[in-house]
Amino acid sequence: MSIAALALLAPSPAFADAGGNPPIDSSASASHRINGAAVSSLPEDQRRLSVEGKLGSDGVADGRLSFTHQSPSGLSHFTARVTCLEFHDGRTEVSGTITKGETAAGVILDGKMVAFTLDTEGAQNFSLPQIGPGAANCGGGRDETVPVTQAGFHVR
Repeated sequence: MSIAALALLAPSPAFADAGGNPPIDSSASASHRINGAAVSSLPEDQRRLSVEGKLGSDGVADGRLSFTHQSPSGLSHFTARVTCLEFHDGRTEVSGTITKGETAAGVILDGKMVAFTLDTEGAQNFSLPQIGPGAANCGGGRDETVPVTQAGFHVR
């Protein structure tokens, strides 16, 4: 191929643009928001997780989440302020600080860290919440997951 023919080819995204700027890694910056509410209804057990969060250009996460769990032992519920979001190939890790909530046994959750892992592509599911010292900032939820049986999450 001659140099003249090379000049007619479209520039490859692997090279810098005309201004000499390196390419932007679109896979790292493609997801900045998650919205949605998901219900997991299993026999004698229902969980609902709502998440509204965004990741700013400065890397700071903002948003809120709420979780309710109705089981034979009663109702557990809490709301939290989102402090961290990470997006990885159809999986979102969200964590925050509980602003108000309690367990079915009456344990107050206010001020504790909480973390979830959400599978947002294909058959969606979400983890059970990791609460307290084990809920590292964007460390994800517990290993146990429940399927989304109604509604779901949207990542953009």
